[in-house]
Amino acid sequence: MGDDHSARETLADYKSHRFRLLYRDADGFPEQHDNIVDVVIVQSGAGTLLLGGKMVNRRGGTNGEYMGTSIEGGERHPLGPGDIVHIPATVPHSFLVPKGGHITYVLVKFPPQ
Repeated sequence: MGDDHSARETLADYKSHRFRLLYRDADGFPEQHDNIVDVVIVQSGAGTLLLGGKMVNRRGGTNGEYMGTSIEGGERHPLGPGDIVHIPATVPHSFLVPKGGHITYVLVKFPPQ
C-alpha cells in the first residue's frame, strides 16, 4: 500500500491512454491534472468522490500533475459498484473511503480531446 493509501496495477498502456486497477482503503490525496481526463469505473466497495472546488496547498509535480492537502467547496458524489464517473482535466478531485471500508475501481486516463 502506498503513501496515498492505494495499491495500483497498470492493466494496459497505449501511450496516449492507459488503464489502471486501483484499490483504496483510506482517503486519497487531492489531485488535479492539467492534461489528463480520468474515467472511473467502480468495481467493488464504496466511497465518495469529492469533485471540483479549490485545491488547498496545491503543489506541482511533473507534466501538469498537482497534489494538495484538501479541497474546499467541492461536491460530494457517492460511489458504488457499477458507477462510472468522468473527471475533466483541470478539476480537483479526491476519493474518500469510509473507515474500515475500501473501494476498487478501473481508472482510464487519457488526454482531453
